[in-house]
Amino acid sequence: MSNTRIQPRENASASRRAAGSSSVSAPRVDDPHSETAIHPGGGAHKLAKREVVLSARQVHKSYKKGKHVIPVLRGVDFAARQGDFTSIVGQSGSGKSTLLHLLGTLDSPDAGEIHFQGQRIDNLPSRERDAYRNRSFGMIFQFYHLLPECNTLENVLMPMMIGAGVFKYWLGRKEYIERAKHLIELVGLSHRLTHKPRELSGGEMQRTAIARALMAQPQLLLADEPTGNLDQKTGREILEILRTLNHEERLTIVMVTHDLTIASEADQMVRLSEGLVEAA
Repeated sequence: MSNTRIQPRENASASRRAAGSSSVSAPRVDDPHSETAIHPGGGAHKLAKREVVLSARQVHKSYKKGKHVIPVLRGVDFAARQGDFTSIVGQSGSGKSTLLHLLGTLDSPDAGEIHFQGQRIDNLPSRERDAYRNRSFGMIFQFYHLLPECNTLENVLMPMMIGAGVFKYWLGRKEYIERAKHLIELVGLSHRLTHKPRELSGGEMQRTAIARALMAQPQLLLADEPTGNLDQKTGREILEILRTLNHEERLTIVMVTHDLTIASEADQMVRLSEGLVEAA
């Protein structure tokens, strides 16, 4: 990962907003390769073939409320390619957060399949799904989910504390702390290392959550309304961090958002409506 601290780049943001992004249905999940990629600026460029890294195939999900069954997803196909920034948009109740939770193995579909790097993951034992979330997936939520009793450094270290186990963590503690400090610097919070969540602003808590999500060096970042609880200026700063991670580190990102302005700056926009992906 680059040592460059992430800072807002207003000129780049303005350029991308002027160019726009493609609003499409999900790429075909039965075609795992593509030589054409849509990139910021709206242009299609010939690149080396890039595989679909994450996909959903005919995914259905319903929830029970008393005696009633409420269908949320009704046969969704979705695919995100390696290195792309994909946004999922839709009105409240369209199923976008449900889809993200299924992609991240936080929940299981009633029918259909979720695949990551060519392997089906939705039907794995819970321990193996937990391992994916701890090592392969970084996850960011609207309400941060930081541990209130831990400071910024400790919150960022948490994935390693949990994933490595006590003995391995203490053996590698010095290396883990250095990496955590680097990530905290990357998101501009070096001056907040020992501050607890109650002492941070909403934007600072979300920056902490981003650093935590990157701690295990994930191949994929899943973000559920990462700017939804922030003011417009702070939300754009968080988006700039995500875009920089995508552009400079080639980190694959899937982001749910209700904000079409933010969503339009992704490489690909997938629209959900009444539990289905809208046609392009």
